[in-house]
Amino acid sequence: MKNSHLHSIAGGTVAAVAAAALALSIAIPAYAQGKAPSGPVEFTTGSGPGGTPDVIMRNVAKIMAEQKIVTIPIAVQNRTGGSHSNAYNFVLGKKGDGNVILSVASPVFLTPIMQGTPSVIDRITPIAGFIQSELVLEVQPDSPYKTLKEFIAAAKANPGKIRISGGQHAGTDHLATALIEKAAGVKFTYVPYESGSAALASFLGKNVEATFGTLEEGLPMIQSGKARALAILSEKRRPEDSYKNVPTMKELGYNVVFGQFWGVAGPPGMDPEVAKWWADKFEKVVKTKAWQDGLREKFQRSDFYALDKAGEYFKRENEKFLGLMQDVGLAKKK
Repeated sequence: MKNSHLHSIAGGTVAAVAAAALALSIAIPAYAQGKAPSGPVEFTTGSGPGGTPDVIMRNVAKIMAEQKIVTIPIAVQNRTGGSHSNAYNFVLGKKGDGNVILSVASPVFLTPIMQGTPSVIDRITPIAGFIQSELVLEVQPDSPYKTLKEFIAAAKANPGKIRISGGQHAGTDHLATALIEKAAGVKFTYVPYESGSAALASFLGKNVEATFGTLEEGLPMIQSGKARALAILSEKRRPEDSYKNVPTMKELGYNVVFGQFWGVAGPPGMDPEVAKWWADKFEKVVKTKAWQDGLREKFQRSDFYALDKAGEYFKRENEKFLGLMQDVGLAKKK
C-alpha cells in the first residue's frame, strides 16, 4: 500500500530516479569516492631526472595540475640509489601517510628478489597500475652486427666480449639480457648503471656494444643515426612506420617477450579512503586527451588497474619476475 501510494504521487518519478541512481552506481567505479589528503604531496621515484619513471610521474603531476584533477601541490622527488631501494624504503617508512606516493617501477619488484630481502609488493598499499611499454635492442650505428643473427653469432664465438649497458644490477635491462642469453645459448657482459640515462650515456660514449631502450627512448637514437635497432622484445611487430621493419626476437626464433610497466602505491597502512581518492585521480589522468596523445607518441599502452586489481596485478608480475630471475640465476635465496 505504501509503495503504491508513493508511485501514484510521484507519477513514476521515484522509479525513474531509482533507475538513474542504479545506472550512475554502475557507471562510477567504487573507488571514485574517497578522502583527499591534506597538504602537499610527494611523488617518490627511484630514478634520476630524465629516467622513465621520473618522466612519467612529472607528466602525471603536470596533467593533474593543469586540468585541476588535483589542486594540492605535488612535488616529484628523486630518491636515487640502491636500485630504487632508497625510494621504496623511504616510502615503507612513512606508514599511514597519504601524502607520499611511490612510483612502482620494475626495480621495486626485482631488487628485493636479487637481494633476497622481503617483497616490497607485499607491504605497500596498491593504488594503480597504469602504463606499459616494450623494449628494443640497439647496437652502435657502425656496429659490424647488421642483424640479430650476426649479433648472436658473434656472442657465441666470443663469450663475454659483447657488452650491454643497462640500468641497475638485476633490473629490467639485466633480466632482458639474461633472457636473451638463455634463449640463444650465449654469454654477454652486462654493465649496470644507476639509471637508464647513465646507461644510455655509456652507450653514446661507445663504451659498450649494445643497450636496451623503450620504444620511445630508442626512436630518436635510431632516427638520428646514433643507434641501430636489431629486434623488439614484443609478442608481435609494431604497426607504426617507424618500427614496422624491426623484427621481434620471437619471429627470429628466440622466444623472448619482455617489457616494462609502471604504477603507483602508498605506504603501508594508508587510509583506504585516501587510496580510493588517489585511484580515482590516476584514472582521470589516463582518460585525458593529453595522456592518450602521449601514449601514441611514446608507443605505450595504458591498461588501468586500481586498488585490489592493482594489488593482484603487482603480485602476479612479482611472481613472474621471481620465476624468471630464478630461471636465469639472478634470484638470491632468502
